Amino acid sequence: MYLRLVAVGLMTLLLSGCWGNRNIDQIVYIHSIGIDYDHRQFVLYVQLINFSGLAKAEYGGGRQTEAVAIGRSAGETPEIAAHELYTSIQQMVSWGHVKSIVFTKRALKKEVVRGVIDLLTRYHEIRHTIWVYATDAPLSDLLKATPLLHASSYLSMLTNPEEIFKQSSFIRPLRFNRLIAISDERSATLRIPYMTLDPASWTEDTKKKKMLSLSGVCFLHDYELQQCTDREKLLGVRWTERDVIRTPIYVKEGRQTVASLVVRHPKAKWSVLSTKDGPAFQLTIQAQGSLIELRRPLSREQLAKLTAQTVKQEIQQAYEWGVNRNIDVLNVSDQLYRSNVHKWRQWEQNGIIPLKTNTIRNISVHLSIGSSGKEKLDYRAGG
Repeated sequence: MYLRLVAVGLMTLLLSGCWGNRNIDQIVYIHSIGIDYDHRQFVLYVQLINFSGLAKAEYGGGRQTEAVAIGRSAGETPEIAAHELYTSIQQMVSWGHVKSIVFTKRALKKEVVRGVIDLLTRYHEIRHTIWVYATDAPLSDLLKATPLLHASSYLSMLTNPEEIFKQSSFIRPLRFNRLIAISDERSATLRIPYMTLDPASWTEDTKKKKMLSLSGVCFLHDYELQQCTDREKLLGVRWTERDVIRTPIYVKEGRQTVASLVVRHPKAKWSVLSTKDGPAFQLTIQAQGSLIELRRPLSREQLAKLTAQTVKQEIQQAYEWGVNRNIDVLNVSDQLYRSNVHKWRQWEQNGIIPLKTNTIRNISVHLSIGSSGKEKLDYRAGG
């Protein structure tokens, strides 16, 4: 009898812990956040998604048209703007599933970014590992864009950048905690993935479909936007980026593309040189490539030489683009800070050392061709 009473008591205690729980359809889940700044007001956008459709797809159910709801509010501070949402959202809100935050270019100001950081780091539900982007597109349109084939927005590029980066690496995806860490370093320049809307490349059900596109980079120093630009001007950045997994390169001879390769895990090594007229550097790139396409006969040695020249040209082009705009595109200043902080203090101006066209004295590229696919590389070259 005593054991029965104990069992009943334990069951009562366990069941009582579930009474305050709510079903998944009784809570509104915020998936992505957009931050704009207009007329000294924080403008907050939130994207809401329905997890029930995602659950059906995962368990073999058919996909249904995914509904996306966008909320907008404004206020003097980020918290005031966020609280304004509660007046009309009509259900309990969960911020624990936020996966990404997108800043407009005009919101990338020191007081705005720091205000948002202050709120998000204090609020317990939001993780510090959410993804960070910049954009010049209207946030309402950007957050409405859904993946192809009626897939859930949970699987969009906003929340799954690592999958794209593994297949085609350009700018390393940026998490919120890295944004804070890099921005707090006076010697470092932050690279934020720049997202746009591609209106023309895809069609779904005979209609043109706007798709999210990672089209470039925005550079910030000390929490202030310097400039955003498209990826074609900055292809050389990827050779000094950390954790690059797989990136394509189109080898040119003159202006003509003669081959296409995939380069895996390139490694960059910086060396600080001793000179009388200021800091100088040598950059060495080690990489291995696989041949994907060969448009005219080339030997392995010829192809490796042309590929190394292309990599070197891309790095020089990206660096000189930054020099002309006083942007430390390759984070040269941070290399000096890490290797010789005393020299960095001697030369730095607001954290950045003076950038000249000859600051990088030598770029050395060592690239080997490890694979040529199913056909031998030298077969068509006569080797």
